[in-house]
Amino acid sequence: MAKKIFLSPSDQTSNRYAYGNTSEAIQCGKIAVALEESLTRCGFAVRLVHYQDMATKCANADAWGADLYIPIHTNACNGKVSGTRIYTYDNTGEGRKAGLCVYRNLAPLTPGTSDNISADASLYEIRKPAAPTVYCECEFHDVPETARWIVTHTKTIAEAICRGVCEYFGIPYKSPNDEAPKTETLYHVQVGAFRDRKNAEKMLESVKSHGFKAFIKEEKHESN
Repeated sequence: MAKKIFLSPSDQTSNRYAYGNTSEAIQCGKIAVALEESLTRCGFAVRLVHYQDMATKCANADAWGADLYIPIHTNACNGKVSGTRIYTYDNTGEGRKAGLCVYRNLAPLTPGTSDNISADASLYEIRKPAAPTVYCECEFHDVPETARWIVTHTKTIAEAICRGVCEYFGIPYKSPNDEAPKTETLYHVQVGAFRDRKNAEKMLESVKSHGFKAFIKEEKHESN
């Protein structure tokens, strides 16, 4: 049975970015949509809930039987600090293990240098869900350079989190390039074979008159 991942992107529309005339809610929603696609590609069952109060989200995740709960946010401080922050319930449980997997994959990619992973059970979406929680703060949006990076690297962030989730569950990560190209099966119908070309041409015209595309293919065969 597929592991169930519950995604809870930020709905903080008032948290404006220092770049791009956008907000935390908008960008985290985009990251969540991209992450949903990535996780689904890797075989996970995914439920994404946006613009719903935290209590209802947590209750829905519990009722669904989520195996991992991932709030998706971007951070802000004083316009000078930047980096990836991952929060978990404690420093020893499954949330911490999953958090370390996500941190190892995401932190090296983000441009900020103030990266860390720490426990913070005071956050509602960490202490309330029954499933382990990996609370992602995917860079700081109040620094112009890192805000721009978030806006222009939606899929990069999503794929990094996905790789971390795959690592935690021991499931092979499938990149977008691993997907098999779509193929289409075509069936060719042969109407007949004639020794006399005139008979072949008559059949060709008959087939065309019924609206089918047709052509004559000449093949050489040894006579007995």
